[in-house]
Amino acid sequence: MKAFEYDILSFPVKKQKDYDEMRRVLNQRGAEGWEVITAEAGDYGYTTFLKRETGTMKAASE
Repeated sequence: MKAFEYDILSFPVKKQKDYDEMRRVLNQRGAEGWEVITAEAGDYGYTTFLKRETGTMKAASE
């Protein structure tokens, strides 16, 4: 069974340059093995939910 860890990032987006910063951070996290699961737009920007595999766990029945 695979095991994962999760992270949440928030990005205030008011101008086009804010998207560049968001892209830079997400690309950096992607290079560290993180994957965006979903992103939600809100009144003040975006919240992204990320996951990455941490290793393999034994099944509970083992």
